[in-house]
Amino acid sequence: MNALPVGGSLIQYAHEAGRAFVAEIGRNEQKLAGQFMTPPKIAQFMARRLVASVEHRHVRLLEPSAGAGILVAAAVEALLEKDERPSRIEALLYELDPRLSRTLIDLCERISHACAAVGVEFEYQTREEDFLLSDLAIEGEAIDGLLTIANPPFFKLNKTTDKRAGLHSYAVYGQPNVYGLFMAATARITPSNGRWCFIAPRSWMNGQYFKAVRHTMLRHLSMDSLHAFESRTNSFEEDEVLQETVIAWATGRALHESGSNILFTRSHGTSDLDDAMVQAIPAGRIVADDDQATVTLPNEGSDLFDGWTANLATYGLKVSTGPVVAFRCRDFIRGERGDNTVPLLWMQHVGQQKVSWPISKKAEHVRATAENAWTLVPNAPMVVMRRFSPKEDKRRVTCAPYLGTLPGAVIGLENHLNYIHRPKGRMTPWEVKGLSALLASSVVDAHFRAIAGSTQINATELRALPLPPLSVIEGIGRRLPDAAPSLDEIDAAVHAELNMTTKSRSAA
Repeated sequence: MNALPVGGSLIQYAHEAGRAFVAEIGRNEQKLAGQFMTPPKIAQFMARRLVASVEHRHVRLLEPSAGAGILVAAAVEALLEKDERPSRIEALLYELDPRLSRTLIDLCERISHACAAVGVEFEYQTREEDFLLSDLAIEGEAIDGLLTIANPPFFKLNKTTDKRAGLHSYAVYGQPNVYGLFMAATARITPSNGRWCFIAPRSWMNGQYFKAVRHTMLRHLSMDSLHAFESRTNSFEEDEVLQETVIAWATGRALHESGSNILFTRSHGTSDLDDAMVQAIPAGRIVADDDQATVTLPNEGSDLFDGWTANLATYGLKVSTGPVVAFRCRDFIRGERGDNTVPLLWMQHVGQQKVSWPISKKAEHVRATAENAWTLVPNAPMVVMRRFSPKEDKRRVTCAPYLGTLPGAVIGLENHLNYIHRPKGRMTPWEVKGLSALLASSVVDAHFRAIAGSTQINATELRALPLPPLSVIEGIGRRLPDAAPSLDEIDAAVHAELNMTTKSRSAA
């Protein structure tokens, strides 16, 4: 097998060109465009697995958001490394930014020379347009032998005014993210003898907003490999991207064969990428065969949740959203306490395992009269949680046990809070403390990180969360100190109670 000709790696050339471009445009413009250059090691990792099983004599490569072209460079290098090289490679590169056009042409000329040196024909086209607005993406017709490799931009689109969302409405629900449309649009044009590979944030794997994307992908693709990066900073470390990312590989067939597996690998970042252990996981454990089509990353080791069959509804509990929507309830919200007001809790009042009220916020009170009774909830024990938490938080869920200690028969909960309560009864203090601690524990955090691509845990995921017996939840609560426990104290209590329950079950 001949090596690439003198002149250096195609990947390295594209990488250096991409870094020079990023330095020129600056960080702010790069963030607005939502495009971050793929590191060389990851590009090579993606490409080698993409082409490993490819035996076509005529290969067609698509990079729909090319940037400086590092992924197509990696794919060509991987194809030329094969014992049985293709005889012809065609490359189609879409890049909207005209400042990268010359870079892509120069790269493709270098690729042409590298291919010619080993007797492979190479033909390329660079298109200075948005792939999502191209005829290829809109028509959605499969292209024989197509291999797609992509690191798409990520930013949210307005589904009512953005043309891309309208043209790809089959993959839109709620507020779409542009990267999901790239994934869905390229899935549609992948043929039965084609391959598909994307590196993207994990948020596409679950939730309503990406449900249509997942359904489109799974109609046209069969996922065969996944790689998860545990670190939110080490996959795109040169660009300081704070995202949990995955790489997904798929073949162009609509259904998994019976008994098929998905190859799964996991690394902290790029430094330990080569040492990632390969697992073969039954496809049904990763891709849910239901209306949600959730894609779940497997946990390391045994999973306690496999043995838990209860959920919130089993124990008569319900998760609801705070009914006080500030702009709709402005006539009822007060800055000062009055004869007919009760406490109003906002997101800022809820910390990890502690409710602090008042905190000298401008509006911490709400009227409690017949006119706005619909905005209030019974002042009873409940678990209160933030609906939105910073990505930097140590745990997916920020919640606190509330034991009904504030004044008044009712209280107000602002719309950025969720709360777990028992509508037809009353939660005990031990249930409240135990459930709040369990939700904030490392055990549940690891579970949510496996199933949830977004850092925000929504009500649907809380309702579906498997729970241990209620006696275990109360036992956790009884182990906790009276003051707000630390995360270490929570984990100690949860692990102690779960270990005790497991040992008791084993002895029986």
